[in-house]
Amino acid sequence: MLLKWCLVFFSVHVFAAPMPGTSSSALVSEKPGLFYSDKGFRMDSGGTAWIQSAPPKDIPSLVTVYKSPNQQHGQQPALSVRVDELRKQQSLKNYVKRWMQDYTRFGFDVLTAKQIKIGTQSAFLLDIVSRETKKQLRQVVFVRNKTAVTLTCRDHRDSFGKTVADCNQIVKSFEWTADR
Repeated sequence: MLLKWCLVFFSVHVFAAPMPGTSSSALVSEKPGLFYSDKGFRMDSGGTAWIQSAPPKDIPSLVTVYKSPNQQHGQQPALSVRVDELRKQQSLKNYVKRWMQDYTRFGFDVLTAKQIKIGTQSAFLLDIVSRETKKQLRQVVFVRNKTAVTLTCRDHRDSFGKTVADCNQIVKSFEWTADR
């Protein structure tokens, strides 16, 4: 009995990395671009060539970033993942409505604003373009309980049509994993 327990114990730990989530961890090596949040969701870079990277340290609400391997118009397309903890539970529509009117004040034109479904999950999609910088953004917002997750894809307006296909592939992988 003790021998069986030891064999099981040692066989389980053979694949463990010194630090979970490091390059030698089975969690990372099985599927590059896979991201599990402690806020109860997961997502991955799917069938894209986009690379997951650490977010800038000066923006604590960003939890991960996916970057395109290609630069276009002197900038690298990217998809950032932002998490906001809400003071009180609110609907997706009310959360988005609170700050949507700020876009025009900050020099953006809203091209699309609508509620959508990603799998079985409700989300809100916003397509916006900057009048000054020629950047185009697609934001997809998810809200559950007191957690809001905003996925923002950005690129130059002239190449956004190509970039958005990869962003959509990553967005489609978003899934709430735990009830928080």
